[in-house]
Amino acid sequence: MGRQDVLRLLSRWRIDVATVVVVPALLIARPTQAVILDYLPILFLGIALRTWARGHLDRGQLTTSGPYRYVRHPLYIGSFIMGLALALMMRRPVLVVLYLLFFVVMYWPKAVREEKHLHERGGAEWDRYAARVGAVVPRLHRARTAAGDIERHFAWRRVVRHREWKTWLGAVTVVACLWLRAR
Repeated sequence: MGRQDVLRLLSRWRIDVATVVVVPALLIARPTQAVILDYLPILFLGIALRTWARGHLDRGQLTTSGPYRYVRHPLYIGSFIMGLALALMMRRPVLVVLYLLFFVVMYWPKAVREEKHLHERGGAEWDRYAARVGAVVPRLHRARTAAGDIERHFAWRRVVRHREWKTWLGAVTVVACLWLRAR
């Protein structure tokens, strides 16, 4: 099994790996209630971004509305923000560094594979979209609807269909565990 195979495997199992890794992280965490409260708005920002993205996403179609008007991977950005907030709540710099490494190893290959797949499916339409919308850094001066874009409105049914509640439940569970450990 080569390096690319390992990265592909990790990115496919990123949620399961994160679930297993969070347990020892919680055991060595040194949270305080004040620090948890300090980083809670950042956590909510990540949750809000993911929810907004899910409310616009229709799998199998190029999504260019909502946060997808500004970045191609708003779900990953939301996940990054959430994970960073949780890592910071743990008050262990080594966990923040490990989280950053974990995120790059798990999500970068996933984003590359996804972009390749979307290019293969969307062809010229995807290429035009990718040329005007940054992968993770917004190009605000280009954030406008282009010819051919489908202007979707946010819909809670999409959020529910994509089971985003699992993300919310995971975040609440980790925060609750940190709160209980807080000194």
